[in-house]
Amino acid sequence: MNDISVSIQLNQSQAEAYLRWLVNQYEQAMAACWYSDRYRYVAEGFRAQRVLADHPHIAGICRSARELRKQLAEQGVQA
Repeated sequence: MNDISVSIQLNQSQAEAYLRWLVNQYEQAMAACWYSDRYRYVAEGFRAQRVLADHPHIAGICRSARELRKQLAEQGVQA
């Protein structure tokens, strides 16, 4: 499978708002999975990794937020 790269240009206020939205989506999606029966007996230190492996859309949200944080930090914005 080939990697896909998505490039967008946002001004600072859009980037900060988008980051808040991404973090909110990540938290909601992770919470929906975290306490499900499927992950009940996964050790807590490995649970997040298992959820991300099983749900690629959550992993994508996580990677997008991490990259956006990095870009904001490079511009001197604390996110």
